[in-house]
Amino acid sequence: MMIEDNNYENENDILAYASDGTRGTDMSAETDKTPDVPEFEEYVPDMNDEIDDAEDALGIITTGIEPLEITESGARITGYIATERRQDVRLGTYVMVPYGDEDLFARIWKLQYLQEFEVDDATEIHSRRMLKSNTTAEVDYKFLALLDPICILYEQGSDAGGDSDSKPQLVRRMTDRIPRPNTPILPVTDKSKIQTGLNIPKEGIFLGHLSVGGEVVRTNAVPPTVPYYMRNDYSMGDPLVFRHMLVCGSTGTGKTFLTKNILRQFMNENNRYQLRSDKSKSRNPCLVIMDPQDEYSQMFEDNPEITTGDEYNFKSENVDFGRCENTKTFVAKVDGHSYNGKSRAEQVEFTIPFELVRNNLWLITPVGMTELQYAGLELLVEDYFKRGGSHTYGGFVDHIDDEGTRMTYVDSNKIHEASYDGIVRRVRNPALRKVFDQPATPITEILGKVFSPGQVSVFPTEFISSSRIRDLIVLTLMTLVVDNKLSTSGDVAVKDTPIILALDEAHRYLSKASGEHSKKIVSKFADAARQGRKEGLGLFLITQDPQDIDDTVFKQVNTRVILNLTNDAAISALKVQKEYEKRIPYLKKGQMIVHSPDNSDMVEVMGLSKCVVNHE
Repeated sequence: MMIEDNNYENENDILAYASDGTRGTDMSAETDKTPDVPEFEEYVPDMNDEIDDAEDALGIITTGIEPLEITESGARITGYIATERRQDVRLGTYVMVPYGDEDLFARIWKLQYLQEFEVDDATEIHSRRMLKSNTTAEVDYKFLALLDPICILYEQGSDAGGDSDSKPQLVRRMTDRIPRPNTPILPVTDKSKIQTGLNIPKEGIFLGHLSVGGEVVRTNAVPPTVPYYMRNDYSMGDPLVFRHMLVCGSTGTGKTFLTKNILRQFMNENNRYQLRSDKSKSRNPCLVIMDPQDEYSQMFEDNPEITTGDEYNFKSENVDFGRCENTKTFVAKVDGHSYNGKSRAEQVEFTIPFELVRNNLWLITPVGMTELQYAGLELLVEDYFKRGGSHTYGGFVDHIDDEGTRMTYVDSNKIHEASYDGIVRRVRNPALRKVFDQPATPITEILGKVFSPGQVSVFPTEFISSSRIRDLIVLTLMTLVVDNKLSTSGDVAVKDTPIILALDEAHRYLSKASGEHSKKIVSKFADAARQGRKEGLGLFLITQDPQDIDDTVFKQVNTRVILNLTNDAAISALKVQKEYEKRIPYLKKGQMIVHSPDNSDMVEVMGLSKCVVNHE
């Protein structure tokens, strides 16, 4: 009987916690006397019809390890990843956490294992057992993913008035809400949500496909890939190409391959930019390419490897492909050199007239000239061009070689004797004689033919053995573009044509100023970079040494496309976020980091596997 009484009492104790009305009347009376306690609101997440099966979730938000918190300076959001989904999770994976009416868009920035049970797996006995069996029970460990909240996605009406009949538009805002514990963590399979979450434009200049860890992100859309576009309209200011671009990567990482694919997108016949002189009018851009390896003239040719399937994929994502029919190769006439390039594009020979030196003294100023020598040369050139008749390089050398000329400047103390002799030695350069005033049409007389809207104008320099001559030609052409763009009296063909100036090996020509020669060049291009937006001039710089480009120019570059780099100084100069900086030395061919603050969040992108034009 005693045992039965105890059991009866225990039974009453258990029933004391029941809430289904099975207790006696006395107990119910006591319940009525207790203060009202608000009922805990049950949370049932709205899956938004995106993922109906809970098994598709990667895991849940948990507070079992660390507090769940969001502050103005950061967040701690930890997710527990289910055993069967652990192989699907990578660093950088984009995920969604539903609030019901909104979604948290985030990326995984940290992964970690924690022990589930009190067991020491750091022992010799355990290690030998594991090495022998070669198996690990995943359920014995917690697999955690720490989330970095990017934004909150929500829908709003398409007009400011909030018209209920307007079509909802997906928009984003900063993260100002905290997800609830036990909320599912979902893979992102909606293309629109990814594009909105990362602030990627849905149209523009195609650069590649969004990727994570070298794997292209796939969605439920058709096609499943997420294209990365660079803004190319006037909806938020000027097109980004006029705020300049940089493609950088070590040798052999595919810079030229990628650059061809990007530059080809600008040559769509429907791609037009406004004229500065009359914004009601627009023109196709002229693409001017300084080509040190004789590769870009191949844009005149189709890529024979492109299949029908490739064409379908390109068209579905508005990727322009196929040859640029209006491609011309402009070849500098150099004494003792001939161009035997592989391009079938039309070739036009030109020469550099010495007349250009009148306003661009540094074209004949070698690196290392002292300030006194530079000042003396400036005086000599100015006086020479005041003389009547034609002005040529040979005529200038003969003029300063003349003993009477020398005595005039030395005896009058206009130029010191040592400086004068140094000037003559430096200017009397065989390389300069081979370039200036050759038997061909002066470049200044064919500007309209070079800077023609909708044309690809390629200037190869590989056939020239002298680096001094190659640099002189490239710097002259760069100067022609910049001077005519910035001057109020510039040539109309240049001023009224939107120009994209692609400069390969940019570090050679825009290096940090170390003398009068470099200072003049850098100063000129710093001005061009600052005024490029209003003048319709976009600089497209290609280099393996971005750290060598002068800061005044480098700071004006808004879009940076980063391929594999192993040079620590080069990586540091790019100033990307730490999590992306560590990836740069491990990027595989075609994989890139895109840093374009005025276009999107910093992302990883995978370029096309095939070139849209010929590339050998």
